Amino acid sequence: MRTLEIILLVFALFSVIFISIQNNKKYKKPHLIVLLGILIIQLLFEGYRWQMIPNYLLLSAIAFFVYKENLLLNGSWFFKIFKIIVLVILLFIGFVLPTALPIFELPKPTGNYKIGSNYIHLKTERDELITQNPNDKRELMIKVWYPAIIKNEKKEPYLNNGDRIGFATKYGLPKWTFNYLDLVETNTYISPKIADEKFPVLIFSHGSYSKASGYYAIIEEIVSKGYIVLNINHTYESAGTLFPDGNLKLYNQEYDKEYINTPKMAQMAWKSQQDFNNAKTEEEQLLISKNILKNYIAADIAKRWSQDISSVINKLETWNTSSFLANHIDTNKIGVFGHSQGATSAGQALLDDKRITASVGLDGVQWGNMIDTSLTKPFLIISSDWKPPHPNFNKYAFRNGSSTVFYDAKIKNTGHASFMDIPLMINIPQLNESGTINPKEGYRIINTTILSFFDNHLKNKQNDLLKLKEKHRLLEIKIKNNNH
Repeated sequence: MRTLEIILLVFALFSVIFISIQNNKKYKKPHLIVLLGILIIQLLFEGYRWQMIPNYLLLSAIAFFVYKENLLLNGSWFFKIFKIIVLVILLFIGFVLPTALPIFELPKPTGNYKIGSNYIHLKTERDELITQNPNDKRELMIKVWYPAIIKNEKKEPYLNNGDRIGFATKYGLPKWTFNYLDLVETNTYISPKIADEKFPVLIFSHGSYSKASGYYAIIEEIVSKGYIVLNINHTYESAGTLFPDGNLKLYNQEYDKEYINTPKMAQMAWKSQQDFNNAKTEEEQLLISKNILKNYIAADIAKRWSQDISSVINKLETWNTSSFLANHIDTNKIGVFGHSQGATSAGQALLDDKRITASVGLDGVQWGNMIDTSLTKPFLIISSDWKPPHPNFNKYAFRNGSSTVFYDAKIKNTGHASFMDIPLMINIPQLNESGTINPKEGYRIINTTILSFFDNHLKNKQNDLLKLKEKHRLLEIKIKNNNH
């Protein structure tokens, strides 16, 4: 909760006690003036958000009792108990709602560059496989984050309407549910001029059915260190994609029901987990892993998203000639990274596209044909603190390692959502799937590890990633070589 919200709630609690024991007319006017003053100040300086409605209702009830010079404990026993229960419920909800869904503070980027963003609408000639219309072609929205020169530009709101409405729709909530995010201050400015240098480019792939740009805590820090990040929104497979004409493409539920969340896929996933955990030997685990990794639907998604990544790379030379990025992209230094399903896609793209120099996967299972091959380029995987019965299919997916360098890292006490902004948005560890780690400590470890890796392979630095665990006690990291 914000400072004035806390003061408002504390005053409400004091007032509940006041109207329970005190009925002195001389306090009526001052009490109402203070109550109204705190409310006006809170609304003026911090702004309205729907999470505070229980507090506003509570203050209205208190104002009524004070104005009527009514004691809370007046009346019949039934009426007394009823009033107490209502006020206690309002106090409880008034504390829980704004605390659980806070106006959070994003980490301040530590790099030398300010951050700008803009959007590119990418139309491809590839068939759109998710829709029913055979004439549809794959279209993508790319959010471009870049080092910027700031003059009079305004900071962008946290998440665009595609992300917000899509996220609300995912959970069956009203479209306005996340409008309060306008009160969250980002570190990213709207369409400023790009800084006058050439930068390596990183292509980012989000998790399936997630907010495509809900990774500010990581991406802003990376951009501040001198990278352009092309944040792909995988149409129909994110929570929502907003196009320049206002058209909003939500996650395709029909495709999901027909191909993804099917009884066959659910049975395959469940049986593989059981068989893997019950296997007596590593040979048995290898056979089980090979079957699920190559045949589960996520392998098909990874291949499609890898093609999305290549479609973006195909346009880099054009954008480097005739867009707001012109002459600022180092097209010889291309990295990819992603989270969850996007992590799988980043690994797949490293296999599929020779133009990619290095890749990072954030807490994803490497579905697909990685298990049958060996990487020839630098790769880093960072996993959350997986607990049983989560099967470690990646042990076998990456069994052949890399002929160059392969880092296998884990951050203790983290969860799957620790790589997103979710731990900041939802301040309930039992719901946000982010483990017990302090979210901002998690981001520091993630960002330091990612940047150290990409700096080595895209900026010719000589960071020793293995020494990072001396600085970050929750980081475990090792080098995995061929067949180790």
